[in-house]
Amino acid sequence: MSGVVYLNYWNSASYTATQADYNIAWQFAYFSALPVNKVPMQIAAHIRSEMRRPINFYGLFTGDHQRITGDILAYPENVRPDGDGIWSKPVLAGQTAVHPEYLRTKAMKLENGDILVVSRDVDEMARLRAYMLGGLVWSAAIVVLGGLAIGILVSSSQLRRVRDVRRVVQQIAMGDFEARLPQAGRDEIAWLSIMVNHMLDEMSRLMHEVKGACDGIAHDLRTPVIHIRSLLARIPAGQLSQAHAPLLEQAREETEDVLQRFAAIMRISEIESIKRKKGFSDVDVDALCRKAADLYQPVAAANGLTFRIDLRARSTIRGDYPLLFEVLANLLDNAIKFTPEGGCVLLSAEEGHDGPTIVVSDSGPGIPDAERSAVFQRFYRSDLTSVVPGSGLGLSIVQAVVRLHDFSLTLSDAHPGLCVRLDCWAQFKRD
Repeated sequence: MSGVVYLNYWNSASYTATQADYNIAWQFAYFSALPVNKVPMQIAAHIRSEMRRPINFYGLFTGDHQRITGDILAYPENVRPDGDGIWSKPVLAGQTAVHPEYLRTKAMKLENGDILVVSRDVDEMARLRAYMLGGLVWSAAIVVLGGLAIGILVSSSQLRRVRDVRRVVQQIAMGDFEARLPQAGRDEIAWLSIMVNHMLDEMSRLMHEVKGACDGIAHDLRTPVIHIRSLLARIPAGQLSQAHAPLLEQAREETEDVLQRFAAIMRISEIESIKRKKGFSDVDVDALCRKAADLYQPVAAANGLTFRIDLRARSTIRGDYPLLFEVLANLLDNAIKFTPEGGCVLLSAEEGHDGPTIVVSDSGPGIPDAERSAVFQRFYRSDLTSVVPGSGLGLSIVQAVVRLHDFSLTLSDAHPGLCVRLDCWAQFKRD
């Protein structure tokens, strides 16, 4: 923009100088046509005719720059006879009515060696040029400010749409797969929202189909397995041979294990439902941990373990109390189950900058780094713990509850053993 203003300024100045030089050239043509002895008289006549508002100023000087006549009192510096015109401020006579700021001056040598100097007042043109440049600057400022205002309005509208998209994406990341991106408008963002929503519809449909199939299988098979368990329970063990009685007892245990697995699958399906968030309330972290400790301290003692607690969290969190208690129960049960006799289990809670953190650690075999993400998968059993009875669904239930609450669960090495850290605050911030 400054380059455009400068270009216009330079063009207007060049035009003003050209016009002034053209008018001075006409003056020179007039005076050069006169006899040399009449030039002083004609200079005086021109000065008298322009007394009220002079435009041209005249000065007649000898070859050595001595003044002869005219209202220019001193020969202007840097003015060469028969040279180009220059911008100057010659010394004018005191009786001159005006004192212009901008004068274009040229000099011409006469036949007798005298030098005629003519200065032309271009103040009017300079002021017009200034007005034009001022108008150009103001117009440019209005255009720039208007463009900025329109840009801010357009960008703020787009930013609102981006914030809406980010909010919905956060909901989807938190497990609300029914949320959809806003589709208002006809631009690229709206087109992208339509495509993403279509993709989410397909993903949701496939997930519901898979989930429905798994839940249906678990539900349908649970009934015949219950019947099998009932039939096995009716068989009197005392009437069986010594070889068949252990087989009957093993069949009963396997049936019970299958029912527990089905119950765990149905439990995970229930927890993963986002509607459970409607029942959230304030949960006292200290009371929650103490209740879990009171329940599992006797179990740890019965297994020959030391159970220690270190509770320093006094805040409350938003959550589902039964589900959070189930998380602690699963973690403590695993810690006690996999810690050998003489080991130690620790339950601690502490306050952090973002919220409370619950830690369950043990001195058992731990979990190798390569398997720490796999243990949350359904039915996964590590080689180190495969000899311990279980379904491999406990940590899957824990992970489902953690995701429902938008908490964070991390596994690390306790040197020896496993350290499970539950950060009880929202990992995704809502706008």
